[in-house]
Amino acid sequence: MPKNYGLNLPKELQEQSEKDWLFGAASLKCLAEIPEKERQLYLPKGEIQRSRIEDMMDCASRGPINVLETQFNWLIRNKKFTLANELWLREKKYVNEINEVEFSDAFVAINSGTTKQYGNSLKAPLEAIREQGLIPKKLLPLEDWMTWEDYHNHQRITDIMIQLGKEFAERFTINYERVNEDTFEMLLQKDLIDVAGYAWPDAKNEEYGFSNLPPNHAFILYKRPAFYAFDNYIDYGDDFIKKLTPDYNFHHYGYRVFISAEKKQTLNGKENIIDAHYFFPWWKRWWKEITK
Repeated sequence: MPKNYGLNLPKELQEQSEKDWLFGAASLKCLAEIPEKERQLYLPKGEIQRSRIEDMMDCASRGPINVLETQFNWLIRNKKFTLANELWLREKKYVNEINEVEFSDAFVAINSGTTKQYGNSLKAPLEAIREQGLIPKKLLPLEDWMTWEDYHNHQRITDIMIQLGKEFAERFTINYERVNEDTFEMLLQKDLIDVAGYAWPDAKNEEYGFSNLPPNHAFILYKRPAFYAFDNYIDYGDDFIKKLTPDYNFHHYGYRVFISAEKKQTLNGKENIIDAHYFFPWWKRWWKEITK
C-alpha cells in the first residue's frame, strides 16, 4: 500500500456539489495573472510538510497556499494592491523581511479538519480559506519539535487569529473553481493549478512519469508545456520543483485558486491609523491616494 501524504480522495468525492464553480469561458479573472515565464520567480521559498518527528499530512492545505503565496508575492512586488491594503499586509506581518508573503498552513489545516490518518480533501481547505481567510505563518508556524497533535491543536488558534483571518477575507476575495484535466495546459497559460497525483514514481532523468497507483498527494502546477510542479518535499537540486513527463497520471481534475477582488481601502478614515514609518518608501503613492 503506497504511503498517503495527506490526500483523502473518498472525502473529496463526497464533497462534490452541483453548485461548485467550473472553469470555463465565464470564469472570473484573477488579480494576479502572472506571465508564465516569470512564475518561478514568485514561488514561495518552500517548507517540508513534516517535523523531525512525523508528517503533518497537510498537503491539501499547502497546495492552495503555495498558489496564493505566489500570487500575493507578484502583487506585492509589482505594487498592484491599493497602498492601504499593502500597508495592512506589511503591518500585520504577512510580508517577511525579504519581501515574501507567508501564510500559515496550520491555520488552514486545522480550520478545514485535516486528520492524522487520512489527511483531507482538496476542496475543504479551499472552502476554509474562502470563509475564514488566512493569517501570517509566523503567528502559527510548524516547529521542528512538533508532533501531529501539537501542530493540529485547535487551541493554538486564538480569538485574535480568528478576527485577523476574517479581516483578511473581507479585504481579499478568494475563490476557487474545479478544472478538468483536459484543460490544465490551457489554464496554465494564465493561472497556477492545485492538483493531485501519485507521489512519487521512480524518476528517470530527474523526471517523474506515469504510475497506475492512486493519487496520494496534493501539489501545484505552475508551468508548461512540460508540467512543472511545486511540492512540499525536496527534489533533485535541493529544491521543491519537480518536472513531470507528458504521461504523468493526475487525478482527473484539480482546482483553480484565485483572488477575484480586493476591497478598495483608502488611506482616508480608519486606514490612517498606521505607523508613520510605513509611509516613507511609498510616499508618492500615499500622496496620490489622499488627494483623490
